[in-house]
Amino acid sequence: MLKDLFERISYNLITCLLLFLGYISSRLGITERIQTGYFIGDLMRFFSRKRELITLENIEKAFPDESQSWHNSLCKNSYRNLGIVLMEILCFKHLSYDDFKKYVHYENLELLYDNYRKGKGLLLMSGHYGNWEYLAYTAGLFSKIPVTIVVNPLKNYIADSFINKSRTMSGNKVVSMFDAARTLINTINEGNAIAMLADQSATEDKDVFIEIFGRTAAAYKAPAALALKFNIPIIMGFAERQVDGTYKVHLSQLSYDDLKFDKDGIFVLTQRYTKALEDAVRRHPDHWLWQHRRWKHAPKYENSKLEEKPPNPL
Repeated sequence: MLKDLFERISYNLITCLLLFLGYISSRLGITERIQTGYFIGDLMRFFSRKRELITLENIEKAFPDESQSWHNSLCKNSYRNLGIVLMEILCFKHLSYDDFKKYVHYENLELLYDNYRKGKGLLLMSGHYGNWEYLAYTAGLFSKIPVTIVVNPLKNYIADSFINKSRTMSGNKVVSMFDAARTLINTINEGNAIAMLADQSATEDKDVFIEIFGRTAAAYKAPAALALKFNIPIIMGFAERQVDGTYKVHLSQLSYDDLKFDKDGIFVLTQRYTKALEDAVRRHPDHWLWQHRRWKHAPKYENSKLEEKPPNPL
C-alpha cells in the first residue's frame, strides 16, 4: 500500500514536470524549442550513464569503421534528438492544424489516398526516428484517414494517459501493443489504417531474427504476418528534420507481391522493412533512438527464423 502511494506521488510529480515543460515549449519558437531540446537531451545523457554506455556500444558496433570522436558525437546528438522530440511532444495540445502544416511537410501524401481507396486497409510503418510522434499524428490529421496507433504503454500510467490524449486529438485512436489483436483486425476489416513502430527488440522465443547493421536481432513478426495474411498495403515513412527545424516526409510503398503467408515470407518481409529502416538511419544516424537495447537477444539456434507452422498474425 505504501509503495503504491509513493509510486503514485512520483508519477504525479513527473507528470506535473512534463506539463510544465509542455507549457514552456508552447511559448517558444521552433528554434528556441530545438535549443531547449538540446539542453534536455544533454541532461538525460548526464543523468543516465548506464544508458549512455548502451547507446555508445550500439553505435560503435553499428559503425565500427568510424572514430571514437565520431561515435561520441553521434551519441550526444542522438540524445539531443530525444530531447527535441520530448519538447515537441509535450506541446502537442497547444498546436493547431496550421502549426502542424508548417512543421511537417509530406512530399507525396497522395500515396496514402491511392492505397486507402482500395479498401483493404493500410499498414503505416516507421521507427523511433526523427519525430515519430509527429509522423503518426499528422498522417491522420492531414489525410483524414482514421489511424489506429499501436503504442507501448509507459510505466507511468498518469503520463501515459496525458500523452495519449495528445495522440488522439485529431481523431486517431491508440491501442496497447499488448492487447491489440482484436482492435487491429477490426481496423483492417473497416478498411482503415494501422500505424506501427517495429524497430524495438522483440521476444527471443516467439518472434523472428533478422539482421540490422550487420548484427542479428529479434524483430516483431506481427506487422509482416498481418500484411501477408490480409494483403494490406505497407506504406513506410520517416520524419526527417530539416535545417530550419521542420520535418520532411517522403512515403514509399513496400512491395511484397512475391511473398506468401508462411514462415519464409514473414522472415523476408520483416527483413525487407528492417532494411528500409536501416537505410533511413544511415542517412541521418542522429535521428534514431540508439538508447534502446536493440540487440539484447541472440538466436538459440542457427536457423531460428520462425516456428515450423505459419504463425498467428498477432
